Parts: sequence; C-alpha cells; structure tokens
Amino acid sequence: MIQHRRLLLVIAVIVWVTAVTVYLFGKKWLLFGAGAAAIAVGIHIALMAIAFGFGGASLIGFVVRWIHGQPMEIETPATSGRVIHWAWAYDPLVWMLTLGRDRAFRERTLDLAGLTEGESVLDIGCGTGTLAIAAKRRVGQAAVVGVDASPEMIARARKKARRAAAAISFETAAVEKLPFADRSFDVVLSTVMLHHLPEDARRKCIAEVSRVLKPGGRFLALDFGGDAHERHTRAGRMHNHAHFDLSRVVPELSQVGLAGIESGAAGFNDLQFVRAAAPAT
Repeated sequence: MIQHRRLLLVIAVIVWVTAVTVYLFGKKWLLFGAGAAAIAVGIHIALMAIAFGFGGASLIGFVVRWIHGQPMEIETPATSGRVIHWAWAYDPLVWMLTLGRDRAFRERTLDLAGLTEGESVLDIGCGTGTLAIAAKRRVGQAAVVGVDASPEMIARARKKARRAAAAISFETAAVEKLPFADRSFDVVLSTVMLHHLPEDARRKCIAEVSRVLKPGGRFLALDFGGDAHERHTRAGRMHNHAHFDLSRVVPELSQVGLAGIESGAAGFNDLQFVRAAAPAT
C-alpha cells in the first residue's frame, strides 16, 4: 500500500511542478495573443486538478506529518475494502450528510445497540473515533476499542480521545482479521462501513465479529438499505452506496451462528439497521 501511495505522490509532484512551470511561463504566452494565454491558464487549472487527483491530498498529509515530527510512512493493513485516508475532512462530511444532527445519529446508534454500563465495546471501521468516545460515556470503566484500516483515521481518533480524556484503545487493523481473542466483547458496532467491503471481505468481517463476541453478545450494523431507486437522499443513490443493501447481510449473520436477528429503519435518511446476538452458551 505504501508503494502504491509513493507512486501517487511522485505523479503528484511531477504534475505540481509542471503546473507551476505553465503558470510561470504562461505570462509570456500573452505575446501570442489572449487565446494562447487562456489556453495556458486552462492547462494550469487542469494540471492542478490532476495533481490533487493523483495524490495531492496525500502529499499535503506527508508535509503536515513532517512539520509535526510524525512518521512519514504509515503502514496500512492488508484489506480488500476501501480505505479512507482523508481523515481531516471526515467529520465535516458526516456533519453535512446528517444536516448537523451527527450527535443525534450517534445517540440513536447507541440506543439501538442497547449499551449499558459495564459492557465492553468494539467499534469496527471506527473512523475518527467519535462513536467510540460516545460509547465510552455510556459504559463507564468497561473497555472500549476502535479499529480502522486507515492510519490517518486512527491518528485522529487517538487525538480526539486524548482531548476528551477518554480511555479508549484505537488500533489500525483490517476488519477481516481482528487482532483480538475469541469472546472478547459484549457489543460490536459497525456504522456505515460494511458497504466499503467487497462480498468476500464482508463475509470474513462478519465471521470475525461472531468470533470476538462473548456468549450473548450483540452486533449492531447501520448502513444503506432498501431499493436504491426508492431512496430519498443523493448519498443513498450514489454508486458506492446504491449497490449495497444491508438486508443482504442477514443470511450471512445466520451462517456464522448469530441469532435473534432484527432489522429496520435506523431513523436517519436511507440508513437501515441490523441487530443480532451470539448464542448464550
């Protein structure tokens, strides 16, 4: 993964240099008329856009880490799922998609999970850790752990947890291979993450969830569901979301031995929930 990102960064640097060169010499193109100058400006804008598309955001992230003395290379665990590296923009995006109701969304999620004090919690695909921090407030001294395949997300989650004085463990890990012992958690949470996984990876993830749940433990997943043509929001109809229907996960939960399966509308836009429990013994 690091080699892949290095290639993107090299391409980004080349395009950035080319864009600056076009800008510096573009003024001289005025000698050839306004049309030539307009072409130079157009090329400059196009190259800048390509620079961002081919790793410009990663380049900025590397520079920021260098300024703050952080490691320049961060290993991303092997996963076939989509990994989001732009952690700096994730929280504003969630705020926008929930129309400023992100806190209500988190509380609704925890209500659906039925969290109570003393229950240990694992948040898979935890993002920047906001849900895990909210869960910690409910369970008190019990362990709360968050995992995500994105090192950038985990770094931001740890920073937020420190600011909130919340004793939470955040780890960089793939959901297809959770680094925890069998029967470790009372509750496992997954919010708007499963649609990022191809089918094989999703099946492995659900098998891992079943493995790490304690007897009688609960799994709650929230994600896009229902017929894509009947969804009400643009986000729900986007290609990456439209192809996924949470109800398809129900048979996979049964196959790994989870029972008491419930599902329905989550109460937020096009999101659905699925809730299941591990056998009591």
